[in-house]
Amino acid sequence: MLNAIIVRYGEIGTKSPKTRRWFENILINNIKEALVSEDIEYKNVFAKHGRIIVKTNKAEEGVEVLKRVFGIVSLSPAAEIDAELEKIYKTSLKLFRRKLRTHGIEEPKFRVTVRRITKEFPLKSQELAAKVGEYILNNESCKVDLKDYDIEVGIELMEGKAYIYVEKVPGFGGLPVGTQGKVVALLSGGIDSPVAAFLMMKRGCEVIPVHIYMGEKTLEKVRKIWNQLKKYHYGGKSDLIVVKPQEREKIIQTLKQLKKENYTCVFCKYMMVKKADKIAREFGAKGIVMGDSLGQVASQTLENMYIVSQASDLPIYRPLVGMDKEEIVEIAKNIGTFELSILPEDEIPFIPEHPVIRGSWEQFKKLYKAIFGEEPRKRGCQ
Repeated sequence: MLNAIIVRYGEIGTKSPKTRRWFENILINNIKEALVSEDIEYKNVFAKHGRIIVKTNKAEEGVEVLKRVFGIVSLSPAAEIDAELEKIYKTSLKLFRRKLRTHGIEEPKFRVTVRRITKEFPLKSQELAAKVGEYILNNESCKVDLKDYDIEVGIELMEGKAYIYVEKVPGFGGLPVGTQGKVVALLSGGIDSPVAAFLMMKRGCEVIPVHIYMGEKTLEKVRKIWNQLKKYHYGGKSDLIVVKPQEREKIIQTLKQLKKENYTCVFCKYMMVKKADKIAREFGAKGIVMGDSLGQVASQTLENMYIVSQASDLPIYRPLVGMDKEEIVEIAKNIGTFELSILPEDEIPFIPEHPVIRGSWEQFKKLYKAIFGEEPRKRGCQ
C-alpha cells in the first residue's frame, strides 16, 4: 500500500527558482546515495511544487534512512493513488485502520488535513477533508478532534495524484551536504568535536575529518565515531585522515626545560590547527572546525583560543562556542556519538597539572622561537 515517500524541505523553498532547483538537485542526489547505501530499491526520485517524491515499495524503511539526510524537514511514507474520490476514501480508511493496529489505539481521536498543491481536483481542501472524515466516522468507532488527536490522515493532491499518509517523521532540516563547500574538522575522540562536525554538516558543508594521533585505542574510537557521523554525511566523500605529529616530543621537552609546561595544551592545539591548515589547502577547504565551547576547559578561554587561532589564516569555525555542556551532550546522544565518545582511550601523559588559563600571545611567541628557532607567522600572511 505504501509506495512513496513525501519529502519536505524548509529553507530551500525560500531561494530563488534557479537557486532552489540547484539545491533540489543536490538533495535528490544525496537522497539517492542514502537509499543505495542501505540497499533500499527505488523507482524514481523527483521534485515538483516544493516537494520531493521518492517512488519505492520500501517507504517505511526508506524514511528511517532519509530522516538523516540534511535539508529534509519532514517525511511521510505515503500511498500514491489516482486522485479519485472513491479511491481516496478507501485508502484513507485503510491507512487509518493500519495505524490503529500498529499503535494499539483505543477510541481514537483523529483529524483529516488536505493540501491541494495543484488545483485540478474539483473539491476544495476543507470540503474533501470533511468528506473523508465523514467516511471514516461511518466505518470506524472514533471521533474527530482537530487539536487533541491521536491520528492525522494527511492528503496532498498534485497533478492528478493523491498522496495519503498517517505519519510525519521529523528530519534534521538544515541544508544538503555539498551546497556550502568543504571544511576540515579536527576529531579528538571526545564528546564535543563530533557534534561540531555534525553541525557543520547540517549547514551543508562537506567535512574532511582529521585526527591527530594519540594512540591506537583512541584512533579506533575515532574511527567508530566517524563511521557514525558518515550516516549523516550523504553527499560527502571524505575519509578519516590521521596525522602523527613529529614535533610533539620536542615541544614537551623544551617546555619542560623552560619550566613552562603549563603552555603544553595551547601548543598542542596550535600545532593541530597548523596541520589542519595544511590539509585544508590541499583539499580546497574553506575553514577549520573545532569543538571549543567557551570557558569549558583551560584551553578554551578567549585568550587561549586567540593564540590557537593564529596558526591559520583560514576561518576557524567553533559552532559549539556558546553552548553549555548539557546542550552538547544532548545533541551527541541524539546523533549516536555520545556512547562512542565515552569509550576508553589512551592516557595522555603530558597534560600539565596546572595548564595556563589566560595565555599571553607575546609569551607564546617567545616559547615558539625557543622551540623552533623562529617566531610563529603572523595570521593573515602567507
